[in-house]
Amino acid sequence: MASDDVPIDPPDFASSPSFEAKFVTEDDLEDLATFAGMTREACLERLRSHATAELTKAWHQANPKTTQEILLFYRSTDLYVWELMQWHASPARRPYWEALETFATRFAPNAGYRSVYDFGCGIGTDALFLAARGYEVTLVDVGGPAFRFARHRFERRGIKARFLESDSPFPSPDRKYDAIVCFDVFEHLEDPLRAVRLLVRALRPRGILVQVGNFEDAGLHPCHLSNGVRRFGGLRWHIHLAGLGLRHETSLLYRKLPVWRGAAQRLRFWLWWATGVWLVRVGRLRG
Repeated sequence: MASDDVPIDPPDFASSPSFEAKFVTEDDLEDLATFAGMTREACLERLRSHATAELTKAWHQANPKTTQEILLFYRSTDLYVWELMQWHASPARRPYWEALETFATRFAPNAGYRSVYDFGCGIGTDALFLAARGYEVTLVDVGGPAFRFARHRFERRGIKARFLESDSPFPSPDRKYDAIVCFDVFEHLEDPLRAVRLLVRALRPRGILVQVGNFEDAGLHPCHLSNGVRRFGGLRWHIHLAGLGLRHETSLLYRKLPVWRGAAQRLRFWLWWATGVWLVRVGRLRG
């Protein structure tokens, strides 16, 4: 069935504290049913019953250590299909939706922000949102059930996009992009700083990075690698982004500044590196 629900809208989370089936659209259920070979009712029940502990247990059983072992885990498990579909219908994800809506409002395709590189696209929810609003979206992720599901969703709904399957944990953009989306990816990487440098390099001047680096783990997310959690937790990831010449615009959005203006951001970073003091703005310091 072709989608009649374009443009795709974020869930209305006004009254719910956690995942509720009412936030899963008819299109979402049809995506799942046609991909998994299950009834829509069975898919809905699977979403209701899924727990993050399933993914945690699978990670501990696989116990991946090397980069290749970690990539193999992502390529082989279908748990991310259910984990991410449930997460995307949860009110805790509201800030991500708000950031995407802000981006679509302030940096529209007709304002020169047409090409978007979605690195670590997962099941393609954010790319669907953007493609339905006229952006030319390139979805990038390692192969596996989640990436196949993302492609299936676009094909079933009749929405165009470009898909690039990666065999590396690091981005390798093929050209400059007007915007890059990277949600909940950096914490899964052994070298997050290398990854974000490559992404920033692929942004055109004044391009926009929409990102979340979730560098924390309360025991349920062992796939959030400990090296990144130690190095970039709290304000430290934001400071490192500033050190790459990015300016925090609003919510989860960062703008790539021209070289001469980005120098001020880099100076703030080196001041923090040398003293531990983060200069928020003139006349205001944060330790």
